[in-house]
Amino acid sequence: MSVLLVDGDNLLTIGFYGVKNHFYKGTHIGGIYHFLNTLRRAFEHYNLDKIVVFWDGHDGSQTRKKIYVYYKENRRSRLRSEEELQSYLYQRDRIKQYLEELYVRQGEYGYCETDDNIAYYTQNSPHENKIIYSSDGDLTQLVSENTQIYNPSHQKLYKKNDTIVYDHEEILIENVRLVKMLCGDSSDNIAGIKGMGLKRLLSFFPEIKTEQISVQQVKERGNLLFEQDKYNKLITNLLTGVTKHGVFGEEFFDVNSRIVSLENPYLTEEATENINLLINETLDQEGRSYKNAMKMMQEDGIFNVLPKSDDAWIKFLNPFLRLTRKEKNIIKTKTIKIKNHE
Repeated sequence: MSVLLVDGDNLLTIGFYGVKNHFYKGTHIGGIYHFLNTLRRAFEHYNLDKIVVFWDGHDGSQTRKKIYVYYKENRRSRLRSEEELQSYLYQRDRIKQYLEELYVRQGEYGYCETDDNIAYYTQNSPHENKIIYSSDGDLTQLVSENTQIYNPSHQKLYKKNDTIVYDHEEILIENVRLVKMLCGDSSDNIAGIKGMGLKRLLSFFPEIKTEQISVQQVKERGNLLFEQDKYNKLITNLLTGVTKHGVFGEEFFDVNSRIVSLENPYLTEEATENINLLINETLDQEGRSYKNAMKMMQEDGIFNVLPKSDDAWIKFLNPFLRLTRKEKNIIKTKTIKIKNHE
């Protein structure tokens, strides 16, 4: 079974700012149109069986903030005005309504971040082939034998052992997590080793480009380099965990690992239970209808931005109709299996 796992807020943000000129009756609909169009194109291209969209929950970063007080403290909304904020929130809520009608699975849980939701899903669905849709570098660490990631910024699908451009340098995709731990991440306000940028890190560990290495290997190499040059301040910073916030020793490696790593997702009990349902259970058909989605598309003016042809709306909706049939077939298949078992 082939599944698309979507970072909903990431995809909405791309459409909201990237498709600026789509309006209907004075209301911006670029985010809605881009979101739905991206899903339908992905369904066609990858021959999907399921689509699952995850959204950041209320106060989702609180767990990491308890570990690292500076986490995402630099985040300021890109939304310039109250009007823009309301437009964004309206389109976000409206997209959720569309997804319900179009048989797209989705989840949003308080105190949980999308990255952790996607990580848990990938770890607990071994029999599904998964494609993650996100430009978030944190999610690259989830790439495995049955999980790939499509980065819309790069317009490229990455698989295990691929090379990815990160901070203008090519590195092995499995090493993105290590690089973020050691060099920090300005987007999440995570401090790395003082003075350690990716170029300097590569000068000490050039194999980051070609082979996966661990924190332990970094420490061992660091000790060797220190023996060769005890006055190298950057190596001293590395070995003693010096950041712009102070000297942390082993605590630096522990804290940065816990913040960056998705190996043990930070989720509530409610979230894990609901994600397991998204993986294993069928969708409730009650109240869902593509006719409802068509009515919404007419209300929002989505049909007005489609190519000017008589069958444009049919072509737009067809992938979702096929997704609906596949989801309904899952229900039938499970029902048959239960009856045969009985």
